[in-house]
Amino acid sequence: MAHSDLIRRLFASHIQSDDAGFRHAASELIAEERRKNHRLLADELERELNSEQRPGAGLALTLKAIPKSRDERPLLRLTKPRHELDDLVLASNVRTLVDEIVSEFRSRSILTSHGLRPRSRLILLGAPGTGKSATAHAIAAELSLPVATASLAALTSSFLGDTARNIESVVHFAEQTPCVLLLDEFDVLGQERSQAGDHGEMRRVAATVLQLLEDMQGESVVVATSNHPQLVDTAVWRRFDEVIGFGKLGQKQSSDLIKLRLRAHRSEITPLTWAKKLADCTPAEIELVCFDALRRTVLADKPAVDNEAMTSAWQRLRERLDTLAGVVTNVGSD
Repeated sequence: MAHSDLIRRLFASHIQSDDAGFRHAASELIAEERRKNHRLLADELERELNSEQRPGAGLALTLKAIPKSRDERPLLRLTKPRHELDDLVLASNVRTLVDEIVSEFRSRSILTSHGLRPRSRLILLGAPGTGKSATAHAIAAELSLPVATASLAALTSSFLGDTARNIESVVHFAEQTPCVLLLDEFDVLGQERSQAGDHGEMRRVAATVLQLLEDMQGESVVVATSNHPQLVDTAVWRRFDEVIGFGKLGQKQSSDLIKLRLRAHRSEITPLTWAKKLADCTPAEIELVCFDALRRTVLADKPAVDNEAMTSAWQRLRERLDTLAGVVTNVGSD
């Protein structure tokens, strides 16, 4: 094929958001350069096209347009992963499940040849701050996939039928674009259809979610998170390949998390002692204490994080939680 025709195909596939067509045309262009004995250029182009990337780094996100709502708001936010598995401290059973899922996805061609598929529809349950969204990002990093976070504010619409259509657009995008589709606060979309006060529109939305999860194809991983699993339609659970519970960490994991978060600065504290003191805290709250202690240490120009810095940070967290609890109580009494 003529050089000019290959370039036209490259541009056409880009305009049409055809990732596979783009790669095919690029491969033919590389082969042509090699036939012309332009080995250095061909090798360089081939390296760029097939470069091995560390998880989440240098990732080309997509050529496809992000789906939008009726009022032109993007329904998704496409980003590179913000976390890697080595940056997280997870309960041993959760880490085992995540490792298994990542391994299955990497070996999906073997599973497919036996009429099987990897677990690719996950729902993560737990209180806020227990690491659900961070784990979704870490899975994406391990698989070198972008994270497509659904915007619930844009997905839900007051116009009849628009919410269901928005969800269809999001799933269709994930079918065509390999990614980790993150559906945070999934209980809003998958509400129990029989709950009191429900109306026809929400029942249609729940039915749409059920059908889309059942029929979804492609190479994306769907990760839904829920802080209130009791609100999720019981039929929805069966559409997920794996249900993973997140809770507070044990003392050993909390100690490991403290050491991990304080690793950038010298420390004089005993992590296990502080893990016991912070036993009632979520992983996110433990991180807040560590980062606050680090800031106090740096601003005080101290050589190491000490118990005084950690105690001050812990006290600030308790004050913050008390303030939040008071706000919630006041709102509930209005």
